[in-house]
Amino acid sequence: MEDSSSDNWNVVCERIHSRHDGHWTLRFREDLQDREQLLCVACVIEMVEDNGISIVRKKYALACFRNVLVRFPGAVVELLSMDARVCVHFIITLLDMLRNVDDSITMELAIEVLALLTAELKSEQFVCCVLDECQKQLSEKNSLRRSLPIFTLLGKLLLAIPFLAEKLIQEYTMLLEQMRVALVYPDEAVKASVCYIFCTLYSYPPAAEKLSTHFNERLCKLFVSIMEAAQTKELQVNSIGLLKHLLQFRQFVTVMMSSFETEEVFSEEEVISQGGNSLLLLLKKLLLSGDETLQIASVQCMTSILVHSPVQYAPALVYADIPEFLFERLSSTDEILVWSVYSCLLLLTEEKLFFSKCHTIYGIESLVRSLKETMRMNNIEVQKQGLLLFGEILKRQPTGIKLFMNFTIWHEAIVVLQEAMTSSSLEVMTEAVNAVAAFLRKDHLAVPVQYQELQQLIEAMLMRCADLPMPSMMRSNTDTIRSKESQSVRREQTKKFSRQGQLLFSALEAFLNACRLALDCQKDPSVQENAFKSPSIASENMLERYSEFLLKVCDTLCIPIVMKHYEKTPSATVMEVFFSILSVQYRILPNTANLLSIKLASSSFIRFTMELKGKFCIGGRNPKLNQACSDFLCGMCRILFSATENVLNYQHDLDDISELFAKCIPHLNYSVSDALTMLSESSDTIGIDESLQNSSYCILVILYLAHMYENRFFSEGRLFTAISSFLHTSLDRGHSPPPFVLRSVLYLLSVCQEKCSNLDWVSLSSICKLLEGVSDFSSVYTCHPLVLKFFFHYPELTDKFGHSVLKCWFAHVDISCFEDEKVLPNSQGDTSCTMNIQGNPNVLLILLDMVHTGEMELAFKALLVLKLFLRNSDNILPTSDLLRPRLLQILQRFTIENNTQLSKAGNKNLPLVLDLLSLVQIKIGDVEEMGSTDFKLLYHVSNLAGKCKALSTEILQPAFNFFYCSLKQTSNSNRNRVVSMLLSNSSLMELLEKILELSWSEQSTLESLPDVLVCSVWLLLSTLVQNQTNCKSEVHRTVGVDLNKVLHCISLRKNTSLAQVCILQFLKTVLRHNFISPLLAVTVPNTRNRPLQDQDAALYPLSYQQVLLLCFHLQNFLVQGDDVLVYAAIGCLEALMEYLHIRDQAAACHVVSQPWSRFLLFTLVNSAQNCPLNSGFFRLFALFLKYRSKNILFESDVRRVLQVAAELKLEELSSDTAEALILFLKQLDLQSGKVFTMGKKDMEVIHSLLESLQNRTSSQPDTKKIVGGNFNLLLLIFCTAALESVIHGPEEHSEMADNPPGGTGDKEGVTVPSIGKKAIPAGFQGHVARGGPGSVGHHLEDSPRAGKNSTISVGW
Repeated sequence: MEDSSSDNWNVVCERIHSRHDGHWTLRFREDLQDREQLLCVACVIEMVEDNGISIVRKKYALACFRNVLVRFPGAVVELLSMDARVCVHFIITLLDMLRNVDDSITMELAIEVLALLTAELKSEQFVCCVLDECQKQLSEKNSLRRSLPIFTLLGKLLLAIPFLAEKLIQEYTMLLEQMRVALVYPDEAVKASVCYIFCTLYSYPPAAEKLSTHFNERLCKLFVSIMEAAQTKELQVNSIGLLKHLLQFRQFVTVMMSSFETEEVFSEEEVISQGGNSLLLLLKKLLLSGDETLQIASVQCMTSILVHSPVQYAPALVYADIPEFLFERLSSTDEILVWSVYSCLLLLTEEKLFFSKCHTIYGIESLVRSLKETMRMNNIEVQKQGLLLFGEILKRQPTGIKLFMNFTIWHEAIVVLQEAMTSSSLEVMTEAVNAVAAFLRKDHLAVPVQYQELQQLIEAMLMRCADLPMPSMMRSNTDTIRSKESQSVRREQTKKFSRQGQLLFSALEAFLNACRLALDCQKDPSVQENAFKSPSIASENMLERYSEFLLKVCDTLCIPIVMKHYEKTPSATVMEVFFSILSVQYRILPNTANLLSIKLASSSFIRFTMELKGKFCIGGRNPKLNQACSDFLCGMCRILFSATENVLNYQHDLDDISELFAKCIPHLNYSVSDALTMLSESSDTIGIDESLQNSSYCILVILYLAHMYENRFFSEGRLFTAISSFLHTSLDRGHSPPPFVLRSVLYLLSVCQEKCSNLDWVSLSSICKLLEGVSDFSSVYTCHPLVLKFFFHYPELTDKFGHSVLKCWFAHVDISCFEDEKVLPNSQGDTSCTMNIQGNPNVLLILLDMVHTGEMELAFKALLVLKLFLRNSDNILPTSDLLRPRLLQILQRFTIENNTQLSKAGNKNLPLVLDLLSLVQIKIGDVEEMGSTDFKLLYHVSNLAGKCKALSTEILQPAFNFFYCSLKQTSNSNRNRVVSMLLSNSSLMELLEKILELSWSEQSTLESLPDVLVCSVWLLLSTLVQNQTNCKSEVHRTVGVDLNKVLHCISLRKNTSLAQVCILQFLKTVLRHNFISPLLAVTVPNTRNRPLQDQDAALYPLSYQQVLLLCFHLQNFLVQGDDVLVYAAIGCLEALMEYLHIRDQAAACHVVSQPWSRFLLFTLVNSAQNCPLNSGFFRLFALFLKYRSKNILFESDVRRVLQVAAELKLEELSSDTAEALILFLKQLDLQSGKVFTMGKKDMEVIHSLLESLQNRTSSQPDTKKIVGGNFNLLLLIFCTAALESVIHGPEEHSEMADNPPGGTGDKEGVTVPSIGKKAIPAGFQGHVARGGPGSVGHHLEDSPRAGKNSTISVGW
């Protein structure tokens, strides 16, 4: 045989090759080789059997033959098949070689060639030949010593030829027995080979089935003993491999675990005393070995045992304490071992002993740490299995055995779960969420509880669900759908949808458990304590914060996630859990139930729930979902109903409607359109079938609640028609729906009315008949503007139920804002009551009747509504014509009922009536003169006021308002009648005198006399004095006034600025009339018994000292900074100087030249540089210029003021300041050369300023109008008088009689004076008449009344 390299060789034996026929030679060419290769099979056979050839050459020949057989199996098989005898001879030769050759490599080559050749020949003849020869060799004496190659060959043959196992079992039982005998042979290599053969045999289920008896009788105990005594790794691996195959079959498991069959009951003590099952002890031993391969095999064997029956075999493992060693193996980093341990422990969780023996407590820390390491791996299967095990332990852990013994492990578990939810695998996330669901149990909490940790876990879970993209369904044409690629994509989409749906379902289950955990914790004080709180610090209710967190997360995450998923893939199971979550929210925080229900209803959840029930629950499908939806809808509707009504007053309604919901809602499983059809049903079934009738009632209440929160089911027209049909049907059948159903009907009709035509007479009649049968109207009323509008829209309903509707409306709404005159009516708000009066005037009479006869609270609210309507009414005449006659009747009734003296107890409503009358008088005075009805009203009001006591402020205040309005808002011809009527009432005049006496009395009654009433008397008396003089009216009783008391009142510090201003107004009036008036009886005590000096006689009734004192007080008021008081003081000072000028010019000059006058001017001039100039400042300078006070007013002062005036921005001055400046400049121009000598330049400045100011006054009227506040009318009118008298001088007061009340005043509104940057204080705002440029002024009665568009407030 010639040698060659591996790439170039020939296998022939030159010595014997020549006698071989050529067909035994194989010729072939290797790839990329030019030279042809030769292999003579006959040479190979002869070389192998020739003992004279060295083992090296034999080995080489076999290696070459193996290579050719592997590369060209067909050629070799074809060659050998030509002569079966040669083939058998070759096989036997190779088998003999196994027995005779000691070289292991050569032996391995022979075994490999035999196995390959036998497998490639595929002939039963040759297989039997091999088996026969193997059996023969094993039968020989001392054959076991060299049996290892035979067993190795058999193992390879069984692996390569599948049918060989069955043939071996059936025909070669002796061979099986020889293998059993080999198992007791001391050589562990032989045992390992035999174990491998059995492992291969038992890997075929048919063979295993046939060998079961053989195993039970001959091998079981022997096999276990071999495993126990195995020392070599090879035997250990092969034996445990065989065990794994055996444990796949239940019959073998039963045999090997026979000591723990369920038929035999063993106690734990018995098992321990017997040492436990030998197989389990063996597996436990392998588990404790240091070889991870053996550990994996051991765990897998345990798993195989448990798979057949965890209930039957798990106790044996638990009693053998195997679980604790399994937990210890979790510290391994081998993924297969960890996964195997997870799987085994997962099966053990089905046994209660696993928990009751506290193995979970022992191993929970190891499991959590293992999971933490597992999350860092990339093996998704290991992560899934570990999380599944963790979840099962958490779920199955008994209630009485606490799993987490300290906070650290509990916290680590949360960290692991949070990390698991960040996985990119949906399967891992789902298992993590399932574990979270099981984790959220009260028994698993570590006390003290850190609720913040739970919040982070729950939020992370829901945020992860929210972050998942929702896949959109692919839409394709027909060709695309048919393509395999499209179908694959669709399958992938469907799979992804399914996984996401499962994840969402698990997340909702976890969140539901979180909510239930809150409920459980609320019942257990031990878990409500704050963690790590200081004893000195009050405990914070962390459980309440946790509950609030759940509600917030439900609102911001849970609901949006579910609704988003529902749009893509509606799922009944998901929605079942979702509605259970919504229902449990009401129990977690009962105090937020109203807010939650309102928000859900406003988000269309009523309609959504009804549609969901109609979609998934029709025909009795999905009963659990139906129950969840019904429970939620019942609870929400009940809360919404109780929130809209007074539950305390209508508890019976709430009970009835709760019963109706519980009875009917579970059966409302049909479409929305079907619900509307049921309402429109008019057949006899409605009258007979009580369930259908109750269903109709239930639908109406649900629609009522839904529409209250803009959750509409149908169009207004369809609903309007259906409800009308329902009313007809109910009335025809003689049914009277419960009050809460009528309430729903009325509300639904009201909200639909705007977009529907009016109800016909039949429908209105039906409503009236149904409402007439209601004992308590408030039980059918809903406080909503549209309901109010609905009743006011139909006069028939207004006449019968208007009073009841308004009474209910006033009882529910807050109309305190009506007191503010700035409020504008809003058709969508509570002020909508006023919007309906215009179209239905009868409402006015109803409101007026309430003001007259209603309870005080109700009457006051009705008054506010009427006042709001009157303030904003553009056409007052029809309203006035309707109200005034009715007001007259009311006053006549009051007059008859109070013939002698008004009783406070019996006239509680009279002040309200008078208040309303005053406002009507204000509004009508601008457009109509006083008529006979007005005078009758004035007559009755004056009579009623005259019968009052001085302290009856509630009645007198509005009465005085009315008197003043009547005086101011009428023509000269009618004013005479008004003045005469008032003066003819002696009781009224006596009352005015009595009030004034009480005002300066030092008795305790002063405390109960309101300051505003006294001010009203001063003002009214001043007006009567002026008008009596102008009209020459007859006086029936004088009003006594003590002048000393009046002057003393000015100096009292306890008097308010308002009182001082009113007194100054009165003094100004009487000064202009020289204290002469038929109405006044001015008394000056202590002057009758002694003669007067000449100076005092000239000034009588004033004395010179009183003049100085009055002047001192007036100048003191000028520097106090109170704007209105400054105006009143300067006006009174002008009147005083005029009075002195007429009576005693020397006294006038002496008074004006007092040193304190100079000090006053010095103070004002020096403050002019820093403070803005006002009209009072200029008028005071004009007054001193007029009376030529050279020793008081210096030329330097005048120039300085003129310089400041020249620097003013004239366009920014208020009208009254501009007019005062004009008066000052005219006086300066008039007195130039007489008092001071003004230079040419100064005169040019004066003339220039006058021209600019006069142009500004004529072309740019002040646009600042009065915006009335909630003040008393009397104070507003007083402000007119006080400010007007300041703006205009005391001269030309006689012209006031020539100006009619509606004369040349600004009809668009009057201006509010401004002093510098200071506004008029609240309570002093009012009408201010503006005199023309250059006019000295007009008197009080000449001030034009408020224009048509002015806003005037009559305050209560």
